[in-house]
Amino acid sequence: MRWGKTACTIGLVGVLSVPAAGVSTAAPVETRTAAAVSCRLMDFIGYYCGYHLSNTYANRGDSGAKVQELQALLVFKGFSVGSSGVDGQFGAGTESAVRRFQTSRGISSDGVVGPTTWHYLRTPGL
Repeated sequence: MRWGKTACTIGLVGVLSVPAAGVSTAAPVETRTAAAVSCRLMDFIGYYCGYHLSNTYANRGDSGAKVQELQALLVFKGFSVGSSGVDGQFGAGTESAVRRFQTSRGISSDGVVGPTTWHYLRTPGL
């Protein structure tokens, strides 16, 4: 099977905090935005977010590019990895996201990212 190349970007629209009419304030208006995750579809790999190409096992306590790729794919598929976002640290937020993702796909929900979980994360439509 040969997949076409597609670029996808997912992000959240910022929330703007504005004081009510007639209320004076000296504090500046705060704007919050979540970092966007950009993944693309590559031949023979599936979705790739720019951090790590292999599908090696990942679990709690791991760190680095492999975990960043995992976190970006989870966010891309709609699963929050916690307030730290894509930070390369496989902690409680990432483990929770992995378990939720695994449950949603009907695969073993053990919090460990092995070949089956990588397959579901990288394959379009799964």
